[in-house]
Amino acid sequence: MKVDQIEKGDKNMKILWYDTETTGLTENSAMFQISGVIEIDGEVKEEFDIFCKPHVGADISEQALEVTGISREQLDSFPPPKKAYEELVEIFSKYIDKFDREDKFIIAGQNVKFDIDVLNRFFKRNNDNYLGSFLNYKQVFDTLSVYTALEIADVVPKLENHKLETICKIMGVELSNAHNSLADIKATKEVGDKLLQGLRRIKKQKIKL
Repeated sequence: MKVDQIEKGDKNMKILWYDTETTGLTENSAMFQISGVIEIDGEVKEEFDIFCKPHVGADISEQALEVTGISREQLDSFPPPKKAYEELVEIFSKYIDKFDREDKFIIAGQNVKFDIDVLNRFFKRNNDNYLGSFLNYKQVFDTLSVYTALEIADVVPKLENHKLETICKIMGVELSNAHNSLADIKATKEVGDKLLQGLRRIKKQKIKL
């Protein structure tokens, strides 16, 4: 979000835009890629793109591999999950004091509840039950939910489906490599920026909600 900040006077607005790719949709599927953009007070501070091999005994769907374009050989070549976990914690810890209850990332993404659940399971498999020390589950900006609300209000075109590719197309956002989490989250952020710009125009018109 190029934030002007959502409300003036807010300080240290820390937003984590992130997306994951997985080996399937079951609870025992594995996250093998996580990508993100860290934004503080409207300024991008860091991008990350982390791969890891599935945990032992993970469900691996051939359909998921086909969609993401990843082979089993590639999965086996990635670093172990523990290394990816440690890298993520190191990145998050640069910007968040996990012992400060008021210092957490706002979560942003497309259909981001799925990614929150995936990351929670990933942390727990690495013997860490405290992902919530970094993320604020009560402050979530989901581009899918915002677009749907504006669609219901007849502000944006109604879509036949709400895949990221479809929303990007209608909003003039390029998505060149769908189902790669880095490409997906960069496109999602651009969609989010445009949605916020539209909401700010409504605010300027002093429309009372």
